Amino acid sequence: MSDLSKTMQDATDNMFELIEFSLERHVNGQTIKGIYGVNVVKVREVVRMPKINPLNSRIKGMAGVFELRGVPIPVINLAAMLGDDSTGNKAEQKVIVTEFGVKRAGFIVDATHRIRRISWSQVMPPVADSETYITAMTLVENNEFLFILDFEKILADIDYTASHPGNNQSQGFQMPNQDAMMAMATAMTAQMMSRTGGAPLPAAHGSRDGDPTPDGPLVLLVDDSGFILKNTKIGLTRSGFNVITATNGKEALEILEKYATTPGLESKLGAVITDVEMPLMDGLTLTKKIREHANFTDLPIIIHSSLSSKATQDTGIALGANGYVVKNDIKNLVEALSEIIGWKPPMRLGA
Repeated sequence: MSDLSKTMQDATDNMFELIEFSLERHVNGQTIKGIYGVNVVKVREVVRMPKINPLNSRIKGMAGVFELRGVPIPVINLAAMLGDDSTGNKAEQKVIVTEFGVKRAGFIVDATHRIRRISWSQVMPPVADSETYITAMTLVENNEFLFILDFEKILADIDYTASHPGNNQSQGFQMPNQDAMMAMATAMTAQMMSRTGGAPLPAAHGSRDGDPTPDGPLVLLVDDSGFILKNTKIGLTRSGFNVITATNGKEALEILEKYATTPGLESKLGAVITDVEMPLMDGLTLTKKIREHANFTDLPIIIHSSLSSKATQDTGIALGANGYVVKNDIKNLVEALSEIIGWKPPMRLGA
């Protein structure tokens, strides 16, 4: 099966594959072992611990650079980024080399185990009072939790620290401690049980900043990362768009259904911008379901994702998306959105 056919099938089934890996952290005298995952679409390869050339950097977690077939790859000590107190790398560790957007990076892990094929419906957003590097989690064998990490947020924090040399630590949120992780896991278990028992999930919620342009198009922005959601929303509102948000495809569909069944609302929605990787329902499945909805066959859809593989982009277009823009490229996103919906953002003084 070709990459495109496989991605199309996964989108139809609301499935995805991830590489499972393990990590041991030492935090405040505690040893914390856990299993984690990263979407295989983001992974170029897994290599044995290479010779890493250290950098003269005080950035927490920045291990150095190694060369992979003539290409320099920055290496992040993932345990250190998640609060590990120990130092140094071990020869038996592995490096997961990732690529998303236009960035490549290596992440040091203790071991990689297997590739899992998982339904997005079984992947839940973290239940916590504050944002962490955990973007989602799912229950696997032996009632153990697998945590999916926000690698983009980790790199963004490193970039922020590098551009603000007065800071010697990441400005982002860190991993919760063991007690907090257990509380999140307990809450997730209760949430999953309520779902399987037929109890309703919390109602969908959209948020809206004021009206930067009274007649500006209304856009539904869908992303599970609070960091990306906030930054993208700011960029869109500054360009004159009005924005409502959802944190996964299921929530987005509930919002769209409300617009479809409320007189006068349907015509107000100008476009949907969606991430691909999201709990409960991913963006490719969302795109497919929007196109199957009688009220939204022509609603403009832009996929806004860090997944840069051609198969993922081709799948999005084949399922009905009107465009595909790499994440965090707000300028191109605004230009693509404006062209697709036929609306030109107003000129801003001082812009």
